[in-house]
Amino acid sequence: MKWHEHPSLVDKLASSYVLGTLQGSARTRFEVVMQTRPNVAAAVSDWSERLSPLHMALPSLEPKAALWQSIAKQTQLAPKVTAPTRAWWQSLLMPLPIGAMVIGLGVGGLVPVLWQMQSLSQRQTVLPESYVGVLATPEGKAGLTVSSLRQGKVVELQQAKLPALPAEKTLYLWRIDKEGQVAPVAAIPNEKWSTIALAEPSEAVFFSATELAVSMEPTGSAPSKPSQAFIYRGLCGKFWKWK
Repeated sequence: MKWHEHPSLVDKLASSYVLGTLQGSARTRFEVVMQTRPNVAAAVSDWSERLSPLHMALPSLEPKAALWQSIAKQTQLAPKVTAPTRAWWQSLLMPLPIGAMVIGLGVGGLVPVLWQMQSLSQRQTVLPESYVGVLATPEGKAGLTVSSLRQGKVVELQQAKLPALPAEKTLYLWRIDKEGQVAPVAAIPNEKWSTIALAEPSEAVFFSATELAVSMEPTGSAPSKPSQAFIYRGLCGKFWKWK
């Protein structure tokens, strides 16, 4: 199993990426994978949101006078710059919260990737050919995201909030075709990030699906139809050019 199929490892790498501690070739490889793996990109987005409040909680730092001289020297903007005399570009480095500087490291690394993805979208599909389902609760709240490569045999899942499962119950994923017929897919873990293996490629499992849904079923069972109402339900999309 590859590293991007381990939710805990993806989470750790995403936090390091946003903090700016993931450097060098490791950061480059992470950015390449982030372009094609929705779960990795989502983890980066999640950590960016979690760390954004830092700029409100941490004290500001006043850059030292020597910093202005170093910037001027390296950018050749002026032979010498002192703290009292600030050029227009120095205002960008006025007292800045530590948290904001940390977020900046992550955003600075992310912008080139987003720019590259935008360029790629002009020539080809950004994401690889995939099936993606976005499921909601009966109340219309975010529930579960399902994704799988078109010819892959692994399904990646992300829950917005873990439901309280009764004893001896498990979550079960279903596909629904355009005629409303419901067919079983597999039991899924009750975890924020998880993966399940398919016995056959996603193309065979999800091709006829227009919707996906999740119900609670007896643990260890192999149901042919749902025994309870769905707790999640939503559309299943095909991410490639098709007629």
